[in-house]
Amino acid sequence: MRLKNWKNLFFCILLASSGGSCCCIRVDAAESTNTLNLAQQKLETTQTPAQTKEPENTQKQNDPPPLESQPSNLPTSDSKEQLLNTPEINQSQRLERLMQLLRSPKRPPKSDRDRELGLRVRLLPLEQQPPPPKEQPVVKFKPIGYLQAHVGYFETSNIFSSHDSPIEDGLIFSGLTLASAYFPLGSKTYLNGSIDGNLIRYINQSQYDYNQVRFNLNIYQQLSRRMYGEISWSNQQLFYANNSDHLDSFKAGDRFLNENSLQLSLGRRDPLTPRLTLDSFYEFSVNFSDPQSRNRIINSFWVSLNYYLQKPLQVGIDYQMNLSDFTQRDREDQFYRLFGHLNYRISDTTNMNVQAGVSLGSSTDENIDFDGWFFSINYNFQLGRF
Repeated sequence: MRLKNWKNLFFCILLASSGGSCCCIRVDAAESTNTLNLAQQKLETTQTPAQTKEPENTQKQNDPPPLESQPSNLPTSDSKEQLLNTPEINQSQRLERLMQLLRSPKRPPKSDRDRELGLRVRLLPLEQQPPPPKEQPVVKFKPIGYLQAHVGYFETSNIFSSHDSPIEDGLIFSGLTLASAYFPLGSKTYLNGSIDGNLIRYINQSQYDYNQVRFNLNIYQQLSRRMYGEISWSNQQLFYANNSDHLDSFKAGDRFLNENSLQLSLGRRDPLTPRLTLDSFYEFSVNFSDPQSRNRIINSFWVSLNYYLQKPLQVGIDYQMNLSDFTQRDREDQFYRLFGHLNYRISDTTNMNVQAGVSLGSSTDENIDFDGWFFSINYNFQLGRF
């Protein structure tokens, strides 16, 4: 009888121990799954200015549209921003986030005993844990070009750069740009090209409306971390947009200017503080035109002091000077601009630029006077990459 009782006791102990092992295995599996969770954080970095050039010449009432006071493009484009160093304006925010992470309480280590269940928890050996999932490599798309649209408005108190009777008027211009990416020719040398098409319309002087087609080819050379050089060729062609009812009649679509330009330029960016930069730019340009009366040599200098308020917003003050020497006639121009600008990057593919300031200057041609104020606003948006 005693032997039978001992046997019953032995089987009870065996059943209890096997049940505890099953529970332990279940808890081990749950615990090992929790220990494989990972957290990731990503820190983002930043990017501005936009490019223009000073068109020229004033004619009489029925001559081709005067081009002296047209909107000017600043020398630094968005595409060059990829090659130049931009200030890290979010450094303080990043440091603050890191400090918050360091100050946050650490998760308490898992105890060997779960107080609620009263069960002993044992982690599986490392070699028995399931391996972490392998991350599939992400193939980053590298576009070879992009299509961009732009629309803008330009107004000045002396639209035709007239000395005797200045006229206040505005221009509405819109167009498309098909541009290539910067293709590397060497470790610091890049090739870039673009085609622009623009419609230029006067608010009041509609008889001077015209269309523009421009071809550009540039070789960009990074000279140092802060300095670059560029050799460029461009061709612009201007066409009448409307028919003329005057004696000097012309038809819509007739070309009145075909100009080739060779340019040698140097640019530099100097960071003064983490948010303040000084951009400077010099360009020597030789222009060959049809009609030849537009042939000229231009020395241009531009300097811009830029302050990055936050990641998408930049403000600054600019000074621009053009010295033009016409080679086929006795004419020399001195043209200056002092203005402020605001660049706002709405998204990675959309940005807006605003400029306002004064134009000054003189010419050996007594009919030319550049004095006046101007205002412009431009909106650019990318239509796609390919």
